[in-house]
Amino acid sequence: MKESSARSALAVSGERMPFEEAVRRRTLSNGARLFVLENHFNPTVAVSGSLNAGPLFAPPDRRLLASVTAGELAKGTERRTKLEIAEELESRGASFTISAGSSDPVGVDVAAASLARDVEVLLDVLAEVLLSPVFPEEELEKERMRLVGVLREQQDQTSVRAFEAAARRLYPPGHPLHRRRAEERIAIIESLRRDELRRFYDDHYGSGTLLLVVVGDVDSQRILDGLERRLGSWKPGPPPEIPRPGPVPPAPGRETVRMPDKASADVVLAQPADLERQDPEYLACTLANSALGQSSLTSRLGVRVRDTEGLTYGIHSGFAATHLAGPFAVSLTVKPESRDAAVAATLEEIRRFLREGMTAKELADEKSSHIGRFKVDLSSNGGMAHAIDAAVYYGLGISYLDGFPALVGAVTKEEADAAFAKRVDPDQFTIVSAGSFDSP
Repeated sequence: MKESSARSALAVSGERMPFEEAVRRRTLSNGARLFVLENHFNPTVAVSGSLNAGPLFAPPDRRLLASVTAGELAKGTERRTKLEIAEELESRGASFTISAGSSDPVGVDVAAASLARDVEVLLDVLAEVLLSPVFPEEELEKERMRLVGVLREQQDQTSVRAFEAAARRLYPPGHPLHRRRAEERIAIIESLRRDELRRFYDDHYGSGTLLLVVVGDVDSQRILDGLERRLGSWKPGPPPEIPRPGPVPPAPGRETVRMPDKASADVVLAQPADLERQDPEYLACTLANSALGQSSLTSRLGVRVRDTEGLTYGIHSGFAATHLAGPFAVSLTVKPESRDAAVAATLEEIRRFLREGMTAKELADEKSSHIGRFKVDLSSNGGMAHAIDAAVYYGLGISYLDGFPALVGAVTKEEADAAFAKRVDPDQFTIVSAGSFDSP
């Protein structure tokens, strides 16, 4: 167990104490890692947490099992029904969610918030949901119907259809980033049974990978003691190792998903990348991407394809980088008749960016933007809780938050250009468009 006495998150001088010093922490004998940051300037509490039970750990042909299991945890426990849990929270203006999805194949996300005076009730609910869910059959039936309806509705969206088709071309069946066709996922949803959820929970949930962060107007010693009392008896569960799928080769080529009666179309240009969140080149790579396509208004792609040539309603590029390396992708929304010109302009602008790299002004602007957004995110209890959670979840350490501005400031143009260029090759793009197009 590692802990120390409570201290305010702010020094007497009014300057923020370094997170490394201000965050109180404790590791329980069952592996659960607990973190508390006192902030007495706001009478609220925010909780952010995670554990390793996402789609990566579900059977390859039933990845949806992970997200459904996470979503059903709060639908009833050994003590209370879903309605009783909801009434307990809503009567106090508190909130609690737990979810897992394809954007992060590894983790289950926990988020909660309340007034500081209700923190004990909030933590009671959190522990109860994590330790004693019962997965009521009637709630699962409702969820099956809801998910099928949502999925069918999404299939009418050109952006969803383009992204899913691109993911199928990039990643083979069985890969955690592969996206099955809608009819296959509907069949899986309709076949899910309560005993499967129970078995997945028993096999993959536990304290060994649990990470919880509490930020707000609290006493850190009291919160740590309370969490240990609530969570100290939970089974450790599986070991924390994360299985990583092997690299996949690019799949250059084009595909058109024809959808009738659509006024606009969506296009995805993508390729597999090797960038993970903990990669030392992550900041350099994302700074370069920000200059290229982070914003539809101010980025190279936004100015060229949207503003100058008027070929898209919006355009955006980015890396999907979590514990696993996802794709680099550019997405744009166009009129169907503008697709070819928009794709050509996008490819030309990316190639120019790869030749020339960032300008000194772009690098300075993106550094300022990254640091500014970081500081804004830390202006709330929820933002601080999420930032601490992410820093620990990705193995960066709490001190990463103290050093972030300096880390961003130290990135050179050469580092940013090189990190981006070695991961992006327009000749290797999979290009998928979805919408109403004339037949070839």
